[in-house]
Amino acid sequence: MLEGVREHELGNGLRILLKRVSTVPIVSVWCWYRVGSAGERPGLSGAAHWVEHMNFKGTEGITMQEMKGLVEEQGGYWNGYTWLDVTTYFETLASDALDVALRIESERMDRCLYDPEEVRSERTVILSELQGAENDPTEILDKEVTASAFRTHPYRWPTIGQRADLQSMTRDDLFGFYRTHYVPNNATLVIVGDIEEAGALDAAERRFGPIARGPEPP
Repeated sequence: MLEGVREHELGNGLRILLKRVSTVPIVSVWCWYRVGSAGERPGLSGAAHWVEHMNFKGTEGITMQEMKGLVEEQGGYWNGYTWLDVTTYFETLASDALDVALRIESERMDRCLYDPEEVRSERTVILSELQGAENDPTEILDKEVTASAFRTHPYRWPTIGQRADLQSMTRDDLFGFYRTHYVPNNATLVIVGDIEEAGALDAAERRFGPIARGPEPP
């Protein structure tokens, strides 16, 4: 463990890492899930990336419109990304707004909506993103070399997925992927910044503790 990092595990399996860095009055919260495109199977390539997009579309407790403004209202920045073995989301904002980030991430872990109309809309966005990559010679070369290097491993397909899979995947496919992998026992929450560690841990436990442990993802 890195010097100065405090580690704690909740009863539901969520791993929490905290580190106080009091240089400036900000805090950065990252929620990592141990799943990326390598956690997919043929026919569902691109699911991890698409799920990441859907998890910005609102939850049972935070509308999509509200979610867009919560961090910006605090003068903060947020985003997320998907890669081969990981998906992560983060917020960096004023340290006294820590609970805003914890609220968003706890909702995202357990209560995302996957509205069918939003799924259809995001399919168009992702296919457009794929088309842009297909017009980039560097992206094409990388895709072909990777497919040759990893002929039987799920690293062989691009994180964004294959066009045929993106065109055929359903809302239930995506929601099933979400429910399988977005469980506290498959995640690590990192809180770094101008925090009081015990208070930050208590706040995280209040937000994430009630989320039920899920079956171990495959």
